[in-house]
Amino acid sequence: MTDQELIAYFETAVLPEVLRINRAITQYNVKEAVERNLELMQNDPKNVHARHRLSEIKNALEHPYDGPEIPKL
Repeated sequence: MTDQELIAYFETAVLPEVLRINRAITQYNVKEAVERNLELMQNDPKNVHARHRLSEIKNALEHPYDGPEIPKL
């Protein structure tokens, strides 16, 4: 997915306050995280970390994780 496609996707996406990305990751303040990562991606085209995080958030929005959490010790 290109940078422009990610930007277009998040311009219209309805973002929750908290999003479970996978078994180990819960993203809080999703809107702020998306804005921060979009800004990082636009300011530094070589920043693959921001692009990867946005892809993870997009995937979690489209396919919510509903499996078990990591057990608490």
